[in-house]
Amino acid sequence: MSAGTEPELSIIIVSYRCRELLRDCLVSLDVNREDVDMDVEVIDNASNDDTIAAARDLAWVRATALDDNVGFARANNLGLARARGRAVLVLNPDTLVPRHGLRRCLDELWGRPEVGLMTARLVDPDGRLDRRCKRGFPTLWSSVCYFTGLDQVLRGRRSQRYTIGWLPDTEAGDVESVSGAFMLMRRAALHAVGGFDEQFFMYAEDIDLSLRFLEHGWRVYYWPGVDVIHIGAGSNVDGKRPPMANAAYFRTMAPFIAKHRPGWRGQVLAAFVGVTSELLLVASWLVSGLRGTPRGSRVPSGSADASASRHPAPPGTP
Repeated sequence: MSAGTEPELSIIIVSYRCRELLRDCLVSLDVNREDVDMDVEVIDNASNDDTIAAARDLAWVRATALDDNVGFARANNLGLARARGRAVLVLNPDTLVPRHGLRRCLDELWGRPEVGLMTARLVDPDGRLDRRCKRGFPTLWSSVCYFTGLDQVLRGRRSQRYTIGWLPDTEAGDVESVSGAFMLMRRAALHAVGGFDEQFFMYAEDIDLSLRFLEHGWRVYYWPGVDVIHIGAGSNVDGKRPPMANAAYFRTMAPFIAKHRPGWRGQVLAAFVGVTSELLLVASWLVSGLRGTPRGSRVPSGSADASASRHPAPPGTP
């Protein structure tokens, strides 16, 4: 790519304490450079280790190390503001993109001018579907069904809305939201919609952005033509989410509901969820204390852990 020309694709990766995962992700992207003109930027959320070195080792990657952990949404927005590609991909560092995978996704995007945001089929290393890659608006009932497994028994759309259970994972179709692990967007559409809402430090920021694409008249599209491996949990401490991540997790629900359920009913529900979430947060701290879980770790937002645990509990709404 010559100076001053726009690449076809800009990729933004926010990292946190995941050097090996980030390195493997970048290796998979390097293979895709064969048939996609791209620029890649890694923004590290103050890992304070050698994670950023995995990006700085590669001349074709722009690496930015932040002084503070500013959260997944804000860190991505810093990269999105500098993106020059006709398409923009928000990608987590715990992903592996197959050879020609980006080319095929871009061809699908360009062939559907009404699609503003799309995702590939996300699978774990054993090939099992990550059900969060195609989702609907997280209503209270569908959230309960997701947690309890009732969505695997009750086949109605009301019960399966959170995971769009009626859409087979091998079939392309419209959805209401996708996972932040792989969000491929038209840059022009993204500029019209706006970036991530920075009030969400982590959790729900990708659902919120997906919904805003719909509000602006763009389709949000799930396309299983490419399998992207999504590993997850790379920045957990002894397999556990750090305490501050738990705080962000619980405290995201109320503002999400307040934003997307306007009117007095939504505000009442948001207030109720806010109080309930604080009680659950205190309970989680007490349980962690009894189990001897360390309580000083920093939030792994924008990390492999964030990708793995960003949506274990969707914000409940009526």
